Formats: sequence, structure tokens, C-alpha cells
Amino acid sequence: MKDNNRLIEDWLKEFHIDILGFGHMSLYDIDLVQIDNNLKERLPYAISFGLVLSKAVMATVIDGPNLLYLHHYRQLNYRLDMAAYILSKKIEEMGFNALPFAASQLVDWKNQKAHISHKKIGVISGIGWIGRNNLLIHPIFGAQVRYNTVLTDMPLQVNETKAFSCGACNACVNVCPAGSIKEDPSSFDHIGCYDMLTHFKNKRNLGHHICGLCIRVCKGKR
Repeated sequence: MKDNNRLIEDWLKEFHIDILGFGHMSLYDIDLVQIDNNLKERLPYAISFGLVLSKAVMATVIDGPNLLYLHHYRQLNYRLDMAAYILSKKIEEMGFNALPFAASQLVDWKNQKAHISHKKIGVISGIGWIGRNNLLIHPIFGAQVRYNTVLTDMPLQVNETKAFSCGACNACVNVCPAGSIKEDPSSFDHIGCYDMLTHFKNKRNLGHHICGLCIRVCKGKR
């Protein structure tokens, strides 16, 4: 199994992937959306990988999203999509099955859900934990990472999960313009957050539901 992990790490080097984790889908305790939920059993191993956002770009997100951040966001998603495709192709060439996902694609707009939750996959892959801002928090890079996922039946050695570790930090709580982030992570206001994203999308002519304020202040230890 370790050899397979090393192969995947080597394959992803050409995409300069910053974060990589491996998990087992038996820990993924929510359903896949609009695709066969039995995939969790047929493709039991999850590969979670991410690219760290530019510090300079994030520093421009002062009072909300801007076009520079939007472009950066899209470019990282594009690179993550290509990485997922190439990785899946190489796994298939080894005789295994692999399913690449989109880094950013909602399939259930009403409930704001994608086919799979990259942040949940990140948790079961030992990358980090879900913070007060409802995002995957990496211990070094905080929330400043974009992620994607590949599922496979290629045997892999999985990582241990991490416990919640935001501690007393409330930076995201203090900066949220919608007041959606609470002290208790389970009280996150999804509707209020989405309404603010819609406000930014329309007011700033972005054509995309993004904000970035809680991401900017969640820097981890870098």
C-alpha cells in the first residue's frame, strides 16, 4: 500500500500539489449527491489534495471578493480538475478504477451541495478539521487551500483523522459580514452565508458565489 501512496505523490508533483491525504470511505458518513451512493463501497479509498492560495492575492480581499481573487480561485480549480483527471487516468493504467470529481461544482443549488464534500474528504484523510467558518482547516495553511478528490479501489495506506483545533481563535467570527459564523461550529448559518455570497455576486458583478473574508483571516501558522 505504501508504494501506491508514493506513486500518487509522485504523479501529483507535476501539478505542484501542496496538500495530500488518504482516507477510507467507511468514515464518510454522509451520502453522495445525485450519483450512486454505492460508489463509497466500490471505490473505498479517497485521495484528497489541495493547492494553497496566494498570500498576496488573499491580502487584496479587504471588504469582500474582487475580480483578482475570482480569477485566482478559478485558476486553482482548473488546475485541481486537471490533476484529478490525470491522476485517475494513471490509476486506471495500473489496472484499478478511479473517479475524478470537480473542484467546484454544485449539483444541488437549493441545499448548496456538490456530488461529494471535499472538506469532509479532507477530514477523513487526516488533512485537518472543520472550523468555525465551516471550512476545512489545515494546521499550517488554515482555510487558505482549494481542494479536490479522487475515489479509487487502488489499495492505499490511510491517514489518521485530526481533532478540532481552532482553540480560542475567533478571527473568522469577527470578520464575517453576514454574522453567519458562531462560536459553536455546529451553529454556522448556511443560509445567511449564501445570501451574502449572492449579494457580493450581484453587487460586484462577479458571476460567482464567493466571499473570501473568513479565508483571508484563517492563515494557520504560515
